[in-house]
Amino acid sequence: MSDKLQEILKRRFADRDSEKPWGFWHTYWSAKAGELRSGPYQDRKLIMKVLCKKADVRYFRFHALRHAGASIMDRMNVPISSIQRILGHENRTTTEIYLHSIGDTERVAIAAYEQARNGGFSHT
Repeated sequence: MSDKLQEILKRRFADRDSEKPWGFWHTYWSAKAGELRSGPYQDRKLIMKVLCKKADVRYFRFHALRHAGASIMDRMNVPISSIQRILGHENRTTTEIYLHSIGDTERVAIAAYEQARNGGFSHT
């Protein structure tokens, strides 16, 4: 986990409703209880949809973040063995396929992301 992500998650947890033990939670209708309940997200797609909507960006899945991170590390000449361990791939070939599956369009998008990050763009 990067220092920045850890900082954001710690801040989010510290700023949460103190009556709730979760950093990411939502209110939902419980058909079983017949009432509104608060609880942690159980579905990654749901939390990503909510986060994308709040950020006013088109919905994307967590897997896209893995690809972006792997591509950035690859472009920064991080050894493939290190990327493999970070991604948790058992086989180096999987990591190589993973990196080669990123096309020119994605590389342009990642370059734009890196430029925005380096330019001080912040969503918080």
